[in-house]
Amino acid sequence: MAIVRTVLPRKGIIQPKHGDNYEADLDTNWELIDSLLQDSADVEAAVLAAGTVEAWLQDRGLCGVISGFSLSTSADLTPDLAPGVLYAQGKRYAPASAPNPGPAPAGSLSYLWYNAGSGFYYNLTGSPAATGDAFLGQIITDATRVTGVTTAAKLYSHLTVTAPAAGDFSVAHWLGRAPRGAVMAMTSSGALWFQPALWDNTNLLLVASDAGVTGKVQLW
Repeated sequence: MAIVRTVLPRKGIIQPKHGDNYEADLDTNWELIDSLLQDSADVEAAVLAAGTVEAWLQDRGLCGVISGFSLSTSADLTPDLAPGVLYAQGKRYAPASAPNPGPAPAGSLSYLWYNAGSGFYYNLTGSPAATGDAFLGQIITDATRVTGVTTAAKLYSHLTVTAPAAGDFSVAHWLGRAPRGAVMAMTSSGALWFQPALWDNTNLLLVASDAGVTGKVQLW
């Protein structure tokens, strides 16, 4: 079957024909292929130019635990920490096995954080050392062991709220930062709504129509 010299329409690759510019067509094909191939640097540059999940998360101020990373008490100063998925500085951290956050400060109430560059750290302030650090929870220790923990709220999880009385009240949200958004869903008669300030780095600021009114707040 005779081969007809054809320039393929999508990228200009040539179907060569013996005796009809054959070697020159092969050279042209290789030049085209080389120009169209992308190495890892090309791909990285294209992705950065187009925008990334990392940039999207950082632009929206979203950081924290997505799943797992539950804290538990322990017989020494290092709390037990389950594996999970979190985002810090827009970067995903998802260890395959339980990570070791290191020992918490003895005889104190401290807070555990994760930074994408430097890893786990504790502080006593309850505020992150850097913007975008993920909050993992609160740890209480005596001189030798972890005696109490509170695991951080997960992004997009639901916080159950019960009003202690009618009027203004607050409830800890355990995100480690001010929420970027929240949605209230009622689970009883009556009403719950946000105060004008909405929230701060520690609490949701709410108002209840009656004592005992309940709802769930989805946070991110």
